[in-house]
Amino acid sequence: MTTLQEDYNTQREHLTISEYGRQIQEYVKHIQSLADRDVRTKWANSVVNVMATLNPELRQQTNYREKLWGHLYQIADFNLDVDCPYPVPTREEKSKKPAPIPYFDSKIKFRFYGRNLQNMVDKVGEMENSDLKQDLVNLIASFMFNSCKSWNNENLSNDVIAEHLKILSKGKLSPEGQDIVVSPDNSPAPFNQGNQPRKFFKRGGQKKGRFNRNNGGFRRH
Repeated sequence: MTTLQEDYNTQREHLTISEYGRQIQEYVKHIQSLADRDVRTKWANSVVNVMATLNPELRQQTNYREKLWGHLYQIADFNLDVDCPYPVPTREEKSKKPAPIPYFDSKIKFRFYGRNLQNMVDKVGEMENSDLKQDLVNLIASFMFNSCKSWNNENLSNDVIAEHLKILSKGKLSPEGQDIVVSPDNSPAPFNQGNQPRKFFKRGGQKKGRFNRNNGGFRRH
């Protein structure tokens, strides 16, 4: 008689993909033991349908059927001789590491402006002098003014913006402060302890009471 102590999951075979459970892995082992290829293929299609039910989030992807077949081969340790409707995945493809994500080496001079503004400054700095270039400089200057207002709660002067533009463009853009036209968006400054408004909650035309631990009840303001 097999006791509970002799049947721990930790003593069983390792689950290749735990999301599908041990029963799917047992079914895949059964498919591998079948002699007829057509029967193996029929079983494989049935198991893939069950896997789609067990992993519903995968069905939101356009190529989810191909991914399911890839998971089936992975559970079978890539040792499955069936008629696969997709290119048969290999162990090498599974173990292949993805290409590294490139990161920017350059640091942002003014972090509250962001990298997108730096990209815009670089593009405008390469343009020839024209009315369009001046209009773009004004748009960038307006963004700089509103961005600093939102993040730092500070209103930049045109001279400071002109100096920042010169630094960000490495001298390619050197407008004068009086030549910059800034369009504030009139957005309110972010709340902080100094300017956050007080909130009053009313119920039945009266202010809501606050619990007072000293007298064990509520008190009215």
